[in-house]
Amino acid sequence: MPIIKWRDSYSVGVKKFDDEHKVLINLINEMFIVVRDSQEVDHLDHAVGKLIQYTHEHFSDEEQALEEVNYPLLTDHKAIHSRLIEEVKAYEIMVDKSDEKAMLGFYHFLRDWLLTHILEEDMQYKEYFVEGTTLAA
Repeated sequence: MPIIKWRDSYSVGVKKFDDEHKVLINLINEMFIVVRDSQEVDHLDHAVGKLIQYTHEHFSDEEQALEEVNYPLLTDHKAIHSRLIEEVKAYEIMVDKSDEKAMLGFYHFLRDWLLTHILEEDMQYKEYFVEGTTLAA
């Protein structure tokens, strides 16, 4: 499976979030390269750790901004973020056990989640960041 490449169709119309999504894509790709090249588990642990930390930062930024624009689906969006973090933690445990199937499954999960989350969930808030607001692209 190839690495993820940013497409303009992934843009949610908020430069800050588009930039953060690009970082997430790069972190997921970094993890994929570690798995693909059969690098040591320590390298994967490091990549996963960076991904988890950055995901927390992104979710926090996104949730704060959505609260500021009174996004009506914020509670649901937060719940989706929480579920993702729990699923990532479950994969992290399997990766720590050097489960190679889990490592590749983790990449597929993250890839599918990120693209689905951006294209389905995040696109729903696009209209709440109208041109002229501080976050709009």
